Amino acid sequence: MITTTRSNNILSNTPTAAPIGAAEPSAPRALPTNGTGIGRDEFLKMLVAQLRNQDPLNPMDGKDMAAQLAQFSTVEQLITLNTSMQEQTLSTQNTLDALTLLGQTQDARSDELAQLIEGQMAVNTVGKTGVTIGNNTFVDRDRNGSIVVDTGTRSGAGRLTITNEKGDVVSVADIASVKTGLQSFELADYEFTPPLTAGKHSYKFEVATDGGPFENVKTYTVGRITGMRYDNGNPILIIGDALHVPMSQLTQVRS
Repeated sequence: MITTTRSNNILSNTPTAAPIGAAEPSAPRALPTNGTGIGRDEFLKMLVAQLRNQDPLNPMDGKDMAAQLAQFSTVEQLITLNTSMQEQTLSTQNTLDALTLLGQTQDARSDELAQLIEGQMAVNTVGKTGVTIGNNTFVDRDRNGSIVVDTGTRSGAGRLTITNEKGDVVSVADIASVKTGLQSFELADYEFTPPLTAGKHSYKFEVATDGGPFENVKTYTVGRITGMRYDNGNPILIIGDALHVPMSQLTQVRS
């Protein structure tokens, strides 16, 4: 409501009361958001711009200033820490890659060295007698030959049966006494009926324990190693000019 008064013949309007105290602080300004985040430089630019454009009648409070500076310091430390962790991660990955490559190289070198050693060992076996799992025997012109058997716990009378490639029996020999375990027999020491012929033969060995029935026992192939060849880098031994056996399958080498 406006009141009209006369003073010194001057007509005036009585205004409403003027505001007392400091001006009301302006509403805080909302900072722009960045979906991808802001970095150290952007944060510093925003802080400087805020200082330059602050309201002179309502300057920034010291506590707010200190809080923002502390926030800036924290952001900078986090950025430095993140950069350090990324560099450390990259360094660790590079180290792991180098170790993996080194391991692969060592494995390849180890395989090459193993093949070289195995090849040298195979060469040194040529001319010696090799033993491997099987049931073959090699008889020369003088009817000499060897077999190796493992009777386990069986002992007693033995019977050695020689067969041809078709499995037909071609010769048989009786052995009076057979011990337990792994043992070898020289074919020339026994009488075969009919007599043995030279060449490569198959055989089976049986033992009758305490007068019981004959039972088969484990047999081995024995023959002179006459040569060697390589198959995909692996040494293959030639036994008796007819049997090809990988070096790894030899169970024994005899002089």
